[in-house]
Amino acid sequence: MRRLKLLSMSFACLLAALASVSLLLQEIRVLFQPQRAEAGFYDHIVSGGMQYAPSSYSRKLVLGDCSFALLTIARAGGAEQQSALARSCEQISQEIAGAMPTNSQAWYVNALSHARLGNVDRFLSSYRRSRETGPNEQWIAENRARLAEDMFAQLDAESLAYHEADLTMLANSRRGTRTLAERYASDEGFRERIIDVVSRLPPERQRAFLNNVRRVVR
Repeated sequence: MRRLKLLSMSFACLLAALASVSLLLQEIRVLFQPQRAEAGFYDHIVSGGMQYAPSSYSRKLVLGDCSFALLTIARAGGAEQQSALARSCEQISQEIAGAMPTNSQAWYVNALSHARLGNVDRFLSSYRRSRETGPNEQWIAENRARLAEDMFAQLDAESLAYHEADLTMLANSRRGTRTLAERYASDEGFRERIIDVVSRLPPERQRAFLNNVRRVVR
C-alpha cells in the first residue's frame, strides 16, 4: 500500500513537472516570434501564426504587437494583406477579451481591428468596453483617444462622452498634456475639441497645456 502511494505521488509530481515545462515552452515560444523590426513581422501576423501563452505578460506582448501592426498597417502590403492582418488581430484580441473580460487592452485592440476592417458597430462596442474596463489606465487612454479621433465621425453619443472623459483625464496629467499638445499642433480639427475640454480645467492645468503647445510648435 505504501509503495502504491509513493508511486501515485511520484506520478503526480511527474505530471506537474511536465505541465510546468509545457507552460515554460509556451512562454518562451512567444518571445521567439518575429520582432517588429524584422522583415517577417507583418507576414507572421497576416498568416495567423501569432501565438500567446497563458500569462498576462505574454498576452500583453501579443496585443502590443497587434496594436503596433494595426497602427502601421500600410507596411503589411496590399488591401488583402491588410485585411488579413486586421482579421488575425481581431481574432486574437477577441479570444483574450473572452478569457479576460476586464482586459481593457484587448478591447482596445479589438476596436482598432474593427476600425481597420470598417466594422463601425463592432468598433463602437469594443471601444466602449475598453473605456468601461480601463477608465483610469492612462497609456491605454492615450491609444483610445487617438483611435477615437481617427474615427471621430463614426462616434455615437455614448462614445463621444467616453472620449471626452479620456481627454479630460489625459489633460489632468503631465504625460497626457504633452500627448494632447502634440495632437493639437498637428491636427487642426482636434483643436476646438481639446480647447473646450482644457478650458474647464483648473488654471494650472490650462497653463501646463499652453506651455506644452508652445514647446511643440516652437
